[in-house]
Amino acid sequence: MSTASSYSIPPWTPPTPSKNENFDWAPLHTLDLSRIQGDEFDQIPDDVVEQVGKACSQDGFIYAINHGLPYEKVLRQFAIGQYAFENVTDEEKKRCLADILNAGSFVGYKPMGHWQIDGVKDRIEQLNFGSQTFTPEQRARFPMQMQPLIDEIHEFAVFNHDVILRKVLNVLSLVLKLPVDTLWNLSKEPEKRGLDLLRYALYRPAPKEDDDKVSGVRLQGHTDFNSVSILWSQPITSLEVLMPDNKWHMVRYRPNALVLNMGDAMHFLSGGYLKPAIHRVVAPPEDQAHFNRLGLFYFALFNDDVPLTPLTDSPLVREAYKNRNFFAEREKLGLAPPTAGEWERLRVRAYGQGNSKKGADGHDHEKIGGIDVTLYNDTNPKSALHGSTTEPRATGGAPVHPARPVAVAN
Repeated sequence: MSTASSYSIPPWTPPTPSKNENFDWAPLHTLDLSRIQGDEFDQIPDDVVEQVGKACSQDGFIYAINHGLPYEKVLRQFAIGQYAFENVTDEEKKRCLADILNAGSFVGYKPMGHWQIDGVKDRIEQLNFGSQTFTPEQRARFPMQMQPLIDEIHEFAVFNHDVILRKVLNVLSLVLKLPVDTLWNLSKEPEKRGLDLLRYALYRPAPKEDDDKVSGVRLQGHTDFNSVSILWSQPITSLEVLMPDNKWHMVRYRPNALVLNMGDAMHFLSGGYLKPAIHRVVAPPEDQAHFNRLGLFYFALFNDDVPLTPLTDSPLVREAYKNRNFFAEREKLGLAPPTAGEWERLRVRAYGQGNSKKGADGHDHEKIGGIDVTLYNDTNPKSALHGSTTEPRATGGAPVHPARPVAVAN
C-alpha cells in the first residue's frame, strides 16, 4: 500500500486489553502468510498446506500473522472506521443507508436495530464498501465526510483481496488437491464481477436489560455467507467460536494479527470438506464493558455468477460429498444450485429478521432458498442434532464429518 495518509482524522487508540485471563480460549492454529512466496503466491510449503487443511476442515478458524501491512497502516484503518461512526452526520448516514431488505446488499450504512434476537434489537453500526463501488460514479453513494478517505479505503481493500485472500485461496486449493489457482480464478476481478465487502463496524455497549434478555449475546451464532472472512484482530474480548468439542471458546486478541474463517460458499464448493465456522459476539468482560468495540473486516466472495456446486475434480471433495446433497430441496422445486451472489443476497435479506423457528435442538432454523440454515444459541448440540443419529448437520442441511461435532452474520 502506497497511498499517503495525508487527510487528518483523529487517531484510534486501541482499548486496553482485558486483565481477565479466566477464559476458555479457542486453541486455534496459526498461518504464517510470509511463508507463501512467488510472484503468483504459488510457492507453498507442504507443511503449510497440511496445517491449513487441518484447521479449516476441523475448526473453520485460523489465525494469520506476517500479513505484510505495517502496523501504523492498520491503526490508520481503525481510525478511518472510528471516523465513519463518530464524525459522519446522521443526515449523511441516512442518505447512505444500505438496501438490505430489497437488494440484499450491505453496501452503505447499516444502522443499529436492523437485526434482533428474541425481540432485542442490535447495537451494531456498519459502513460497508463493496468491491464494485470504488468507481467515480459509485463513490457518491458514500458520505461526503468519507470522500477524502476513499482512495485509502480502496487501496486497503485491494491489499486484502490481492495479497491476503489470494494467498489463502491458493493454500486452500492445494488442500483440496486442485491446481493452485483454482479458487483464485473464481474470485478474480472483484471490481467487475465480485461482491466483496470491506466493513467497518461499531458495537456500542448494550443496556443491561437487553443483555439480560439474551444472556449477553450481541450477535447470534452463525456462519458467514461468503468464501473467506478476514478479521483484523482488536482488543475487545467478545468473539466466540463453537469448536469441535461442541463448546463456545473465546478468540484471543493477537496484536497486528488476523483471524480467518471459512463461510458457507467455501463449504458448498468443498462438498462439506471445509467447515463454515460457527461464531458469535457476546458481551465483553466487566473491565471492557464501557468500550465501543470497533471492528475491521474483509468479507471475500466468489464472483457473483459462480455456482456453488461442489468442485468434484477434487478427490477430497468427491469423498466428502458422496452421501450428501446440499441442494435436494432446490432440485425438487426445479431450482439450480445458488450462485455465490444469489446466496449472499438471500442470507443478507433474511438475517436477523426474526423469521426462524426454534428446533428441538434449541437452535433457530430457517429455510432460505430451499436450504436449511441454522442460527446457534447458547445450548450444547447433541449427537442427534438436525435429526441425524450419526452425522450432525451444519448450515445448508449438509452433514459435517462424523468425527467432527457440528459447528454454524456477516
